[in-house]
Amino acid sequence: MSRLRKGKFIMSTLRSWVQRFLRVARHVRFFSYRWRLYAAAEQALAGFHGRVLDIGAGQQPFRPYLPSDARYTALEIVPIPGNDVIASVLALPFANGAFDAVICTEVLEHVPEPGHALAEIHRVLRDGGQVYITVPMTWGHHYVPHDYYRYTRYGLTYLLEKGGFRVVRVYQIGGLFTAMLARVQDLLGLGIFRLAYPVKFLGGNATRLFVTTLLLLPFFVLLDFLAALLDRTIPGARRDALGWSVLAVRATHSA
Repeated sequence: MSRLRKGKFIMSTLRSWVQRFLRVARHVRFFSYRWRLYAAAEQALAGFHGRVLDIGAGQQPFRPYLPSDARYTALEIVPIPGNDVIASVLALPFANGAFDAVICTEVLEHVPEPGHALAEIHRVLRDGGQVYITVPMTWGHHYVPHDYYRYTRYGLTYLLEKGGFRVVRVYQIGGLFTAMLARVQDLLGLGIFRLAYPVKFLGGNATRLFVTTLLLLPFFVLLDFLAALLDRTIPGARRDALGWSVLAVRATHSA
């Protein structure tokens, strides 16, 4: 590899990690979960072309992983600046077969009737259209009281196949030790965030979030490496998971 190609590779890698850090910095908590979500999304979303609907888009952290030709629509159940549509996954305001692909991340655990949500996703997808879904398996209560489910890979696969999808690939996010680390990250992240309250008056909550992440990230990078190593080497550690991401397609000619 020439020096020029090596330099471009290094710069590209650094740029990717900086972008990932900035996305993680928006959330403070669950560092281990977030950067694994982004790594899985980088692989899964590369083939999402055409009309793409992002359900529960939030601040659109997965949009950068889509190809440049994707025509992106961001949907949320609450108003968030920059998103396109306010609606529920249980009643999507789109015509049948309107999209070539759908992203639905960390939504199904908040839906009382996930089968109904998958039926709506199935309806707005064209035949052969792709869907990328992420759900937690080990995670504390959040967005209460609208926090209903945790999923195993088998339960999620069952729901998708019952709903007229063919599962292409299931990605496991973390294991026992990264799940334990995520709990510690959550507690420390919230603690530092509260201690950094004066920063809110200097640059708002966005700066407060960034400072919290900057203080904790170097420490957690090392712990995350060790947790991932233990997940790979300790027998049975992979029987637990932080969560799952699934790539599936709408079965052709399904009812």
